[in-house]
Amino acid sequence: MRKSILVFAAAMFTFIGTTQAQQKLGHLNSVEVLSAMPEFKQMQADLQKQKDSYQKVLEGMYQDYDKKQKDLQDKSQDKATPDAIIETLVQELQQLQQRITDFQDKVNTDLQKMQTDKMKPINDKYLKAVKEVAEASGYSYVIDVASGAVAYFPDKTNDVTDLVMKKMGITAAPSNVTPAPKTGN
Repeated sequence: MRKSILVFAAAMFTFIGTTQAQQKLGHLNSVEVLSAMPEFKQMQADLQKQKDSYQKVLEGMYQDYDKKQKDLQDKSQDKATPDAIIETLVQELQQLQQRITDFQDKVNTDLQKMQTDKMKPINDKYLKAVKEVAEASGYSYVIDVASGAVAYFPDKTNDVTDLVMKKMGITAAPSNVTPAPKTGN
């Protein structure tokens, strides 16, 4: 009986110690937070304005392509049109098609760069606010339910990377290998 009481008491102390050692977890929805930010809304408006501008240029290029294609068809059907003219029109049409493709690639690259450049300060502001709220409220981890990523975690606290590597018998990666970027902090 006495042994049972001691085992029960030891279990209770272990349970109480474990409960006190538990870490406070929080969650948030980054999509909801970001989409409510005025800076994010402005970024979206700026991107749309730039897209519209590019779209107008593309529409003009498409109209020019359609006109040249119709001209080529008309001249191809006219038996009096010399082959040299038809070949020149075909080359012009191919060159215009290549310019359209190049322009579309450039547009996509420019829009992606613009979004990345404008998103960085927005994301920095968001992560700073998450960190401040987490630290002030005593959260050890904040999980983003929209992406499944950890939006906040304390630096070097509870990091078991070295322990896992030691258990596996491996050492740290060479310094020329860039580690994966952190999603939080």
